[in-house]
Amino acid sequence: MGPFEVSGFLSEDLAGYKNHILEKFSDLYNEVLRINEYAQQLQYKLNIHKENPDELVTAILYARTISTYQALILVSERGMLQQVKMLLRCMLESLFPLVAISENEGYSKELISADEIERLKALNKLIRYKEHNGEEDKDLEDARRLAATVKQNIEKNGIKKIRVEDTARKAKLIDWYDTIYSHLSNTIHPSMRSLEEHLHIDADNDLEVLKNESETEGLDTLYIAAIESMLFAVKAIGRLFKIEVEGFVEKASKNIRRYSQNNRFEG
Repeated sequence: MGPFEVSGFLSEDLAGYKNHILEKFSDLYNEVLRINEYAQQLQYKLNIHKENPDELVTAILYARTISTYQALILVSERGMLQQVKMLLRCMLESLFPLVAISENEGYSKELISADEIERLKALNKLIRYKEHNGEEDKDLEDARRLAATVKQNIEKNGIKKIRVEDTARKAKLIDWYDTIYSHLSNTIHPSMRSLEEHLHIDADNDLEVLKNESETEGLDTLYIAAIESMLFAVKAIGRLFKIEVEGFVEKASKNIRRYSQNNRFEG
């Protein structure tokens, strides 16, 4: 790989960027890794009964949440702040239904049923694509037939769309939806205001340079939010699978509150 000007965030120049993070947030970074190790090992303690949809769906959502958490750590080590924000938002996408199911027995069945609406939407897009391109073939006939069946099932059973906001509310995490999730959505779906973060404006309000390089400003706040999200997931899994996690979660939560106040951990 070449220098940053040639290879960007794949550059060899950033191979040691983690050392810069450790200089600024050593304690916090190590806590991020400690939470990861606990959460990673927890998933292998799950006794999943395949006939129990709550257990099956939450186990999959937990795997998705922890792998996204790990991806967040990896891109942070290259100083890719905007991508850290994107991955944190993706974590919440799987976290909300995970916690919601742990709080509401049988909720996985509602989520599974509601997925028929997304299935119909995907079929309609395929049909529109083929019609637009004049592809009158057997696949199009099959898609039309299946879309009609799915639509009939939705109407017959009164299936309603479940929004991210709905799952957040069920999870008792509506405050997270209204704040962190909504704010981070501006990064996933670029708003004009979020794009301003890529600009460096001088004192005279003139454009000085386009920013697209490694940075750590605000990374500590994102790390804290990621840790708290992972702790929500751990607690939800403990609740549903009846695994003792409260001691770990409580201690980790106290540590993160102490860090937020003092920028350091104790014990």
